[in-house]
Amino acid sequence: MREEPRQRTMPLVPEPFDHVTISRQSVFMGPYGGSSMTQTWCRFCPNLDFREYMQSLSEEKKIELDQRSGKLFKRAIINHLYKSSEFGWEVCAWNDVFGLILDDEGLRIDKRPYEFIEKDNNEQFTVKTRIPDATMGLKSYDNYFLQRGYVCADPNCNDDHSAKQPDERLSERRLTDMMENPECGLIVDGVWGKTDLIFPFAVYEAKKRARSYAEAEEQIYHACRTYLAMLDDLARNPDNVAEYQAEGSDKYQLFAFTSCGSYWQVFAAWNFVNDCMVETIWEGDIKEAFRAIELICIVDQIHEYATKQHRPFVMKNLEAWHDRHKRTMKTTAPGVDASNGTSTDLYPGNDEDASSSADSLDFDDMASLFDLNMEMHPPEWSRLKGESTMIRNEKARQTRARNQGLRDLASRAQKLKKTPAQKRATGRPPKVAAHKQKHPRKRQRAQLSEAANSKATTEAKQSFSRLTRSMTKSARS
Repeated sequence: MREEPRQRTMPLVPEPFDHVTISRQSVFMGPYGGSSMTQTWCRFCPNLDFREYMQSLSEEKKIELDQRSGKLFKRAIINHLYKSSEFGWEVCAWNDVFGLILDDEGLRIDKRPYEFIEKDNNEQFTVKTRIPDATMGLKSYDNYFLQRGYVCADPNCNDDHSAKQPDERLSERRLTDMMENPECGLIVDGVWGKTDLIFPFAVYEAKKRARSYAEAEEQIYHACRTYLAMLDDLARNPDNVAEYQAEGSDKYQLFAFTSCGSYWQVFAAWNFVNDCMVETIWEGDIKEAFRAIELICIVDQIHEYATKQHRPFVMKNLEAWHDRHKRTMKTTAPGVDASNGTSTDLYPGNDEDASSSADSLDFDDMASLFDLNMEMHPPEWSRLKGESTMIRNEKARQTRARNQGLRDLASRAQKLKKTPAQKRATGRPPKVAAHKQKHPRKRQRAQLSEAANSKATTEAKQSFSRLTRSMTKSARS
């Protein structure tokens, strides 16, 4: 009997999976120990028999793989030797591990926050934020890229680039309009309301030391719960979010990477019995040359999965949401395109004159066009995010006011403890006053000095008298 999907209702608000289940079966059994849970339950699992995988590569790809893995291996040794910071290890990962994903024009990688809801102490939902070290997802397109298309920079390249061509279903404007429609409200970016990096397929967390590994794993598990829930909402039937769009729509998945120094782990996450299942599929120290090769092989396979499976899956499931947006969008004004809620007359084509388009709408039409957006209520996620922002700002204001009050109270307490000091009058004091103000010890020393001088004078007079009398007696005799 098929398990019922987790409960979801309209209005749609992103909500992470409640629990995460952890598995290490793939690591314990190894590539030759039978099928792992990822191979059994997921649509895609990287080939962990690396000899078999490398045999399927062309000679050119093998040479490129050796060069990239050798560079990663050497940089890992240098970073370990010079005790590089966490930022240094992140730079190594971005350049040497995720370099091809970074250069792919159909994908995006960025250190980007994601938002999620959580109940506070008052059992009220509030929006919070976390920031992984790297998030990898799909790229959205503006009108320029949609018209330009993908252009390969290599004139000698014979590869098929159809999977990298911009698609109207990934249009920034269409995604934004669909997201802001309260009848849809599908979140496409980790930052609610944005369309810069949509529907991630992988996430990365880096730490400098092995003692921080438990923290890195906890952060990865939380990111998997959140991003996997975003893919779960995408796969739902927009007309009835309690069910999926089609058979196999629930076969979405996510990959994750953690690194503590040179030690890496690779995870696969998917929906398993309405819980977020996360399995460690590989781990190793890239200071060993063959481990660096294995990591590059896994990342290349995940990159291929992102372009050939994840991107088509996202675009296929977006069709139903765009269709619902068209059907629920009010088109009260003439010339309004239901796909994006804007007037087609305001965006004339190349064969139309701009001056003629200004006369295509009269006053009543313009008024009804502006009423179109005024009648739309904000989606539930926007209201919840706005309330959380206001509550957070109010708490910050109260904290600043309380801290300022404590500082003022401490300042007044210090002033009360100080005794008022006697201020010296300005100008030179009179001699009598100066004599009276002499220090007692100084006066005592002066008195002792006067007494000593008087005693010495008396003794000198007495000795002079005795000398005079003795001289008189000697003269008489």
